[in-house]
Amino acid sequence: MSAEGVLREVVEEWFTFELPRVIPRDIPYSLIEGSALALVGPRRAGKTYFMYWIVQDLMSRGWPREAIVYMNLEDVRLSVLRPTDFGAFLKVISEESREYNGRVLLMLDEVQNLPEWGRWVRTLLDRGRYYIIVSGSSSRVRAGEVATELRGRYVDRLVLPFSFREFLRARGFGLDFLNVPERRGRLLGHLRDYVLNGALPEIVLRPELASDLVRTYRETIVYRDVVDRYRIRDVTFFETFLELVENSFGGYVSITKLNNYFRSLGINKSKRTLSNYLRYLEEAYYVILVRKFGFTTREVLQQPRKVYPIDTAYFRRKAIGPMMESAVAVELMRRGLNYGYLRINDYEVDFVINREPREYVQVTYASAMDEIDRREFRALARVSEALGRGIARVITWDLEGETTINGVKITMTPLWKWLLEG
Repeated sequence: MSAEGVLREVVEEWFTFELPRVIPRDIPYSLIEGSALALVGPRRAGKTYFMYWIVQDLMSRGWPREAIVYMNLEDVRLSVLRPTDFGAFLKVISEESREYNGRVLLMLDEVQNLPEWGRWVRTLLDRGRYYIIVSGSSSRVRAGEVATELRGRYVDRLVLPFSFREFLRARGFGLDFLNVPERRGRLLGHLRDYVLNGALPEIVLRPELASDLVRTYRETIVYRDVVDRYRIRDVTFFETFLELVENSFGGYVSITKLNNYFRSLGINKSKRTLSNYLRYLEEAYYVILVRKFGFTTREVLQQPRKVYPIDTAYFRRKAIGPMMESAVAVELMRRGLNYGYLRINDYEVDFVINREPREYVQVTYASAMDEIDRREFRALARVSEALGRGIARVITWDLEGETTINGVKITMTPLWKWLLEG
């Protein structure tokens, strides 16, 4: 079949495709003339289903189905497309679609499978008739690749696993009557599930398959998005390195200490190689690396990093305290905030959020005042003295209130309430 025939078949199939049930996402999106919307984020976070939700949202606001064309470029039939087929593409879209307010929306999923996809998208934008949304594998369509391919003609949106609000929506739990003890207890039950088992959409919706899905997702990220993409030759060593990183989830990773550890085993790997491996995991959206808060680049780069998984499902050891911290780190990333950790002598603050006013945050699994280590409070008071007054907060399991330490007011906020504030 010719490229034109394949395109026609795929487009007509889309117009008869029954859209699946989707969970509405709280991710803002907009269609901008002359710029593409690029969806980036980890594997299995729901980018394709977010596209389906956009379709349903636009149709509810008057868009006809024929004004929206979705193509999954992982479809084997579309592997025949080459830049020379661009004319056939325009011909089929013009013939099969129907404009809405002078525009057609093109949604190109797994766009990395289209040769020279950046040039395709830029050329389509130049024609002035199309809104475009692109998405793809986290190994090939990261923010850096989008910037290179689209040369500033894009707006990106980070699609992460479900927020807690979205998680509750998927579970059909409403946010009313939370002061009723039974309702609060059910909410905390959902929170425990969210923290301990993660929020990857398919796992939330199919919990009976959780262990198999988590293993499959991890292997795909590790071997396709890291090993294959970056052509890592010493896979056995990388697997050992990865195991050490995963065992450190919720704690610190020091390149110097890792280097010394491997040297003690007679394994000679440079610090640059180890640093690159850690960066690859971050770029593949498998880990979040939290740098030390500081005012100079040198001060930040030379310090260990706290490492969290992109979803708590990837924790190897199920300890609720570090997993709460991880949920907070992911939520801070979702909110697009600039944050780091801070150590002052023997005191540590889990997160310093660098905005106005600056916010200092500790995370602890506590539901009563006597369960909170006084060092948590003293660290907040100490950092407030060192960096200037801001908002000092302890995120707890289900304790709410205020206290004052050395003249510093400290607010205690339940994790569920903090997550729902965003």
